[in-house]
Amino acid sequence: MPASRTPRPAFKAYRAAFLLPVLLLGACAGLRPVATAAPEPGAVAALDRLSPGDCNEEVAAALAGSGIPVSRVEGLTYGLYRDDRTGNISAYDAWLKMRDQPGSVVLKLDRFCRPVQFYNRGGA
Repeated sequence: MPASRTPRPAFKAYRAAFLLPVLLLGACAGLRPVATAAPEPGAVAALDRLSPGDCNEEVAAALAGSGIPVSRVEGLTYGLYRDDRTGNISAYDAWLKMRDQPGSVVLKLDRFCRPVQFYNRGGA
């Protein structure tokens, strides 16, 4: 009579610990970096008039990389995230209200103002 091969509990835990990161990476595989390009002339100044901010140059570059002319931006508001332990800024959200369009286009930036992700809110 052949002995049945059943995995040992330690082996199951090891296999699960190995597969979890692989599955998480696979889920993120569809994310692409935000495209950037040289901003159009006057783009940074236009964003500065809407909302002065340290990240306006990077926001203008992300708009240019996505093919969104700065003339379509009607409003700009920054949200920021702080580290609970240190109180330092850890990330920004740039909420861009577009002309003749409901909702906002949101650009998530890291603490160094590098673009991380673009997404839409409220029908934009």
